[in-house]
Amino acid sequence: MKKLQLDKEFDRIWEKITNKENFALLRYGDGERAIMTGRSVKAQEGWVSPDYISKLGSALLNTLNIENENFIYGISCPCCDRASYYWYSSRIKSKNITFANIFVNNNYPRFLKNFETLKRDAVVISNYRGKNSKIGNLNILKYYSISDDCFNFWDNQSAKLLEEIKKDFQHKNNLLYVISAGPMSEPLIYELYKNNPNNCYIDFGSAIDKYIHKTITRPYENPHSKYAKRNCIMPEPKTTDFDVSVVLTLFKRPENLELQLKAINEQTLKPSEILLFQDVPDSEPAAVLAPNLNKQFDNIKIANSNIGVWGRFQFAMQAKSKYVCIFDDDTIPGSRWLENCHACMLEKEGIYGTIGILMKNPSDYPYKNYIRIGWSAPNKKPKKVDFAGHSWFLKKNWLHHMFEGTEKLQAYKYVAEDMSLSAQLKMLCNIDTFVAPHPLKNPKLWGSLKEYAAILGTNKAAVSMNKRNISLMNKAMKDLLSCGYKPLIFSEEKYVREMYLKNNIAENLTKYIPIKAIRHKIRMRLKEILLNNIC
Repeated sequence: MKKLQLDKEFDRIWEKITNKENFALLRYGDGERAIMTGRSVKAQEGWVSPDYISKLGSALLNTLNIENENFIYGISCPCCDRASYYWYSSRIKSKNITFANIFVNNNYPRFLKNFETLKRDAVVISNYRGKNSKIGNLNILKYYSISDDCFNFWDNQSAKLLEEIKKDFQHKNNLLYVISAGPMSEPLIYELYKNNPNNCYIDFGSAIDKYIHKTITRPYENPHSKYAKRNCIMPEPKTTDFDVSVVLTLFKRPENLELQLKAINEQTLKPSEILLFQDVPDSEPAAVLAPNLNKQFDNIKIANSNIGVWGRFQFAMQAKSKYVCIFDDDTIPGSRWLENCHACMLEKEGIYGTIGILMKNPSDYPYKNYIRIGWSAPNKKPKKVDFAGHSWFLKKNWLHHMFEGTEKLQAYKYVAEDMSLSAQLKMLCNIDTFVAPHPLKNPKLWGSLKEYAAILGTNKAAVSMNKRNISLMNKAMKDLLSCGYKPLIFSEEKYVREMYLKNNIAENLTKYIPIKAIRHKIRMRLKEILLNNIC
């Protein structure tokens, strides 16, 4: 996979500056994301973003929609802030993307040296403390001051500021706009670029604090800090596909749908579409969606009769995205689940699920001789499993394989879709199944939040709560084995037996702890330690 490197991107951007090209460079980080999502955070500069989307937040959101080769978006890199990287990558329309930290970290010494060589007519927009200061060797035509409180300034003075700049320099071209205005930088550049694209507008941010504040304000300015040595990387934006279609299921539990939609809409990796497959119970009327839920779906398919658990996978083949993520109706993911699966997929292609099954004796499944990995037994790294459930993240064009020659399994109707998907892809394409990481202390990455998983998954409407369905699962597994399916016990026996043994050690060491909540917490931690020590 081709990747961008921070130092190489600096060379590219700086060449554009020295060649006096007219372009805009906007830079976004976690602070800007907090403002755009209405999340309250306190910045180093002292401002505190409100817990709602402010006027500045709305202005920032408006800046994400320009697709122009001369309009460059600098965003957080996945090695420093993966959540923000995914948030921006799936919301910015343009593929003209670089690093937000383009002038800092490993690049900072070169930036200072190169900045001093700039001898251009410049307009500066920055903190009032830098007014009348010498800024490199620039010929400053005018310095526009801003205050420390960016929210108050944007609400009450930004319109006047923009009007004044346009009036002063409306017909001036080929100027360098040096901007360091915190989260206001981006909407200021957006408005100025729209007014006149024949200038160079750059958010230099804290990289010019040496001139503005005349003191060290960031750790990367210390050459001995870890940040000063960091040379970041990110996947090539022009060739990385972030499009994911989410497929939800409605059957007997419409009360879960609102929870699911809220969780999906809060994903750092924004879905390109949300689809709904509605199955119809045999003896009950079909659930009727409330209008506020109905309009949140890009496409809804209502079955004519009871289809069973296989229908949603068939429906998912209509998705428009490269990737799909299909959810059980009792699965409420953490806000970084799609991001988690996509990042895993970029490292190693496979099916990524929420809960995984490893079988020591496959013909006994689901009665005995198997363990579960995922939210019930946290895993710090992706773990290979026989098959997965609760949600499935995979390439859309793989889905048709689960229907090739599986008519007998499809006849089970209410079971076998999860094991058949993994078995078919393994047998036909050598594609493995994994449980994406479920770090114990970071439930945002989980495929199913623990406060819902145990309760909703054991509801009487759950497939696994029906004794007849459990028997069918056993028959389906035996059918797959007779068709040539080889679970991991046959190819990676040592791995499976070690996982099984250490899972049982964690169970046995904790079973006599009398208080259930404490027992569960210690057991989860033990499993995370023991199971993740196995390659």
